[in-house]
Amino acid sequence: MSISSQPGREVRSAPSRRWLDAFGLAVALAFIPELAGARAGVVLEPHPGWIAVLVLAARYGSGGLFRGLIAAAGAVGIGAAIAGTGLVTSLSPLDSGPNLIACGACLAVSWVASWHLRREEDLCERLSALTDRAAEADATIETLRGAVATLRARVDHTSTSLSFLRDVAARLEGTDPVAAAEGAADLALARTGACAAAVRVGIDGFQRLLAVRDARGPEALAPLALGDADLTVPIRNGHARAGVIALWGIPRSGLDDATAHDLAVIASWCQPALAIAARRPEKANGHTGRVE
Repeated sequence: MSISSQPGREVRSAPSRRWLDAFGLAVALAFIPELAGARAGVVLEPHPGWIAVLVLAARYGSGGLFRGLIAAAGAVGIGAAIAGTGLVTSLSPLDSGPNLIACGACLAVSWVASWHLRREEDLCERLSALTDRAAEADATIETLRGAVATLRARVDHTSTSLSFLRDVAARLEGTDPVAAAEGAADLALARTGACAAAVRVGIDGFQRLLAVRDARGPEALAPLALGDADLTVPIRNGHARAGVIALWGIPRSGLDDATAHDLAVIASWCQPALAIAARRPEKANGHTGRVE
């Protein structure tokens, strides 16, 4: 039997339990006293069966009252039949004052109990509605927490990006040609998502390697040949070509006009510092071929 089927069985068995309660109370408080009183020739006023009716009315409201009346009347009739007094004789005292007062008390208790049961049902419905609302609120809170975590991660990423851009900008605007070349390589990799980048400087076909960024991994054994580059961006000093930025492993989605424009901006940004190395080779001799 599954757990989900238990509530349904409890609902179906509730009337059966009420009838069993009525039967047990009727036997104990109506049948046995009626049988004993009939054999002793004693008239019971008020009849003890009203106690059974009262208990059932207090427990189950109007439904308990009707069940108690039926069960108690049947128990009194059966007891009278067994004692040999007859049903009419046993029921004749019910119109007496004490029995009528007991009946009125049972009716009043039944009304109060029914009112409390209805109020209990209303409170249960309100509790169920509030529980559902609380569950929905918890789900909403979890969703908001996820959104906050995502926004916090984005803020942290933005802060990191701003720190990266500030560092790159400081190197590109400085006078150290190697630092400017490294900044240009870092910014080109970040913009394109390429696997490797190199910055070469020189005039008239004599170029020196100032900076290399190679993120291809240890399995990549082939050297970075300029002829195999996916994209090369010239660094111009006026009309003269002062150097080149070469990129390898650019994603297909990164080969577009916007990327080319941004790389041209990076090349023009680092051009003043690299022009020094192009004019005076000794400025970069100590850093030629630097790899990180």
